[in-house]
Amino acid sequence: MIRFGIVLALCHIAFAGIPYSGPYLSKNSIYPGQQQQQKYDSAKYPGQQYFASNRSQYENTALLASKFSHLTKTWVAGSNPLPPSAYIGGVLLEGLKESRLSQGIFIRDGDDDLVLPQSFDARQRWPECPSLNVVRNQGCCGSCWAVSAAAAMTDRWCIHSKGKDQFTFGGHDLLSCCHNCGRGCLGGWLGPAWQYWVEQGISSGGPYNSQQGCHPYPIDVCSSGDEEVPTPKCLKKCRSGYNLPDAFQDRHYGRVAYSLPTEEEKIMEEIYRNGPVQASYRLYLDFMAYKSGVYRHTWGPLQGGHAVVILGWGEENGVKYWLCKNQWGAEWGDRGFFKIVRGENHLAFEEDVHAGLPSYKRDPSGYY
Repeated sequence: MIRFGIVLALCHIAFAGIPYSGPYLSKNSIYPGQQQQQKYDSAKYPGQQYFASNRSQYENTALLASKFSHLTKTWVAGSNPLPPSAYIGGVLLEGLKESRLSQGIFIRDGDDDLVLPQSFDARQRWPECPSLNVVRNQGCCGSCWAVSAAAAMTDRWCIHSKGKDQFTFGGHDLLSCCHNCGRGCLGGWLGPAWQYWVEQGISSGGPYNSQQGCHPYPIDVCSSGDEEVPTPKCLKKCRSGYNLPDAFQDRHYGRVAYSLPTEEEKIMEEIYRNGPVQASYRLYLDFMAYKSGVYRHTWGPLQGGHAVVILGWGEENGVKYWLCKNQWGAEWGDRGFFKIVRGENHLAFEEDVHAGLPSYKRDPSGYY
């Protein structure tokens, strides 16, 4: 059996039980989002109106697919339930490189004979973790950076507890309270989201219109193509009826956060050992019409950036792919999942990959 650890180059994050000396909140602290709410309300995502108007040219994804379906070779385009304008990304491409965390580097003891399988699916390896099968919906908000991060954190929390500890990290808390993460519903970055998990913790939350967790997700799908939803306010209190009154008491923390090298096998090894990771990439118009197969950009203009969860990998008809989970609802694509070309850094898919490990020893006050 291989024992391993992770170190971070030029990194200041706590790891392996070393007390973190950073800025944790005390019970009486002002929640970070409360002072800066207006920053989100007044910010404008560069090119937001252009992306929205571009998508709104097509009433539905079936019409969109008819423009290029004859050109796709490795995947099938077709009809998804919402119009293209309702499928939103949310990763800010500006500042993306600067937002990446230090890389995690594996240090192994003993035999270095790990042979990665030709195909891998985290849902099959860790069946004790039902969250791996859950497809979230970011709704009418450019919150993919927050919602997919919370999904991967939830999966890893379960995996590293061997299924004994189930906690659903909510997208609401991360979206509305992490102002270093970007611009809320107008877009954000992956690295600061994982760092926020380590430094401030994240409260629980279920899907829209549910009574699950401290902060259920507050945003439904778009009702029109030109709809703009403001970033929800950062809340210090949990919803009425929850078993804890303060969000501070509900937060669970990460122990370490890091990025991964732009190397196919390093990303595969991280998933195989520690669970799903989060990746961002360039989002193009044709992706809204994805139904099955291995996606490769074929047609249409750039729509900004997007973030998803990578669950595994494989090969289909001689084409290597990443197995991924989107957050556009279970009715989109292949029941909410999709495959994309692997090993080519297609659409910069392997450039901005982040992950972290959970901390089970930190109490709600933020201390070990």
